[in-house]
Amino acid sequence: MSEPIVPKLKLHHGSSAMAISQSDIKPKLATKMTYPPLTIHPHPKTDLWRKPPSTDIDNAPIYLLSTPIDLHSFHTARVTVSGNWSTLYDQGGLALFIPDEDIKKWVKTGIEFVNGKPFVSTVATSRWGDWSLVPLPENANGRVTIQVERETKGDERVESLWVYIINEETGEKLGIREITWWFRHDIPRGQEDAAYRCLLVGVFGARPTVPEGNDPLEVKIENFEVTLFED
Repeated sequence: MSEPIVPKLKLHHGSSAMAISQSDIKPKLATKMTYPPLTIHPHPKTDLWRKPPSTDIDNAPIYLLSTPIDLHSFHTARVTVSGNWSTLYDQGGLALFIPDEDIKKWVKTGIEFVNGKPFVSTVATSRWGDWSLVPLPENANGRVTIQVERETKGDERVESLWVYIINEETGEKLGIREITWWFRHDIPRGQEDAAYRCLLVGVFGARPTVPEGNDPLEVKIENFEVTLFED
């Protein structure tokens, strides 16, 4: 039996990420995958956003695990994100994708610069996207550790994906968002339909607005970690 692997991170831009999901190779993954720090330099007019009636932008730089994850196996993803946020909608953090029958579903969560200061931002997107903001403490200096986690009840894995802010000193989790439909594609064991069970996980940065000056945005990614259930 082959040893579990830790996939490398590979840079994609928006919809090119879907190519990963077409792979027929499904190696056994380690149950805990950790990655070294990296810095993302998103150009202006890059975003990951969907809004009716016709907006669907997905050209943000995204570093994704080079191997898709079995949706049923996914447990958590965590990252610490910071940056020189200065321009409206500057952002970065975690990004997760589920390819669907006719559209890709995704969630992004991390920091976003709005109304002159950084907030914790989450967008959950199916047919369309919705958006929520949570204030950061003033002493956070535009930095946050964020975690997404599959909800469980006893040994049962249920449909919701929770978004937590993690206290870096105590490890305490503060729930800020429940995405109730995220795991609806997960199907009972014994039925094999890889197209509906594929999950892509990574980190991203984006700069939707053109800044007034020439200072580039640097999105700093630290402590990126993905864990799977031990089946």
